[in-house]
Amino acid sequence: MKNFAIAFLLVLSVNCFSQDTITTAKAKDYMDKEVCVIGKVVSFKLASEGKSTNYINIDKPYPESVFTVVISNSYLEKLNIKIEDLKDKNVCIKGKITTYKNDPKQIPQIYNPISIVLKKE
Repeated sequence: MKNFAIAFLLVLSVNCFSQDTITTAKAKDYMDKEVCVIGKVVSFKLASEGKSTNYINIDKPYPESVFTVVISNSYLEKLNIKIEDLKDKNVCIKGKITTYKNDPKQIPQIYNPISIVLKKE
């Protein structure tokens, strides 16, 4: 079982880096494209009681955040991720870059990413 888990993570890692890999500073240049964004998880906000939306801020904390991962509780379960374990870790987030309500003035985000993989230092 351990070998299967390692193989699965390796496949996700290779798949993540097969796409364009960008920093959070370049995210606005890749709107509506599927990419891998690399950066450090600096803060997060878990869904409050009765809510299902979680926020992960990459490289800068809210309200100065430059990139946010918006992820529902069901996607967290699907990806088998605990946001708390990602704090202060470098990650690669694969997904489509958008903004809230497609407003170009908003912070770039990935909503319900395809994968979140820890990046080796």
